[in-house]
Amino acid sequence: MLANLSDIDLKMLRIFCSIVEAGGFTAAQVRLNTSLPRLSVTVRDLETRLGYTLCRRGKGGFQLTDQGAQVYAAAQELNADMERFRQRLVLLNARHPETLRVGSIDNLITLEPAPVPLALARLREAIPDTRIVLQILTAEGLEQAVINGDLDLAIGVFDHQLSGVHYLELFEERQNLYCGRGHPFFIRTDSSLSDTEIFSAEYVDRGLVVENRKPFTFPFNSVSSAASTEAVASLIASGHFIGYLPGHYAEVLVARGTLRPIWPARFSYNARCHCITRQGVPHSTSMERFIAALSAATATIAP
Repeated sequence: MLANLSDIDLKMLRIFCSIVEAGGFTAAQVRLNTSLPRLSVTVRDLETRLGYTLCRRGKGGFQLTDQGAQVYAAAQELNADMERFRQRLVLLNARHPETLRVGSIDNLITLEPAPVPLALARLREAIPDTRIVLQILTAEGLEQAVINGDLDLAIGVFDHQLSGVHYLELFEERQNLYCGRGHPFFIRTDSSLSDTEIFSAEYVDRGLVVENRKPFTFPFNSVSSAASTEAVASLIASGHFIGYLPGHYAEVLVARGTLRPIWPARFSYNARCHCITRQGVPHSTSMERFIAALSAATATIAP
């Protein structure tokens, strides 16, 4: 039976919550960047500490026990209480500035207008002494950091919506399929390319999540993987791969003759970008200001 909470207990609770929010162990191993056996051991250790079973998994899929559902709800309340406690400590010292921890996917700065720099500028004008911590992470890393309380908010393209997370839609980002100079497709017209050729070409995807679960499925020949926009662009620019990039990011490379889009009318799609925060956690003044400025900055962005 759990008599007191240690740092290890809190870490195990956060992992358990992540498993619940991912819908099971298999999905959670991608988000937590860990192995299935390690997750199983963590939950088993937590169950030993608590003295009862939290979940069952098998042919029927992942299911919480009654105690597991209550532990998850209690852990959510605990995280919210800890955040409120942290904020109260900050407010006790009027000289101590607020800290805003922001996360973002990479290469949004080439959007016009660039929403994150504009929102940061408005925040600094309104609350000059705000301490800003900015991190660039993958979409999965951003979600996990918000859920764990390591980030106050994050901006990114997310392929699903997790429970316990609030999603504020900001704008749509146009994604185009590209090849690089030196690739056999580069000097050919779109209409001359057959489906067999396109779907046989070596394709670079964006990591473990299948192309952010686009609203359509094409049978691309995935032979390489990269987590960041620049990494994907580097592989495409080698002339050996095709792959997707945000249109605003690729514009300069297209203008240089380094890349060219492949059949935009057929293969392009819009990815929705959201600002995410953890539900149940009160917003600080700097957080409210930043989100308002972010919404205003993205209102004029065209896909």
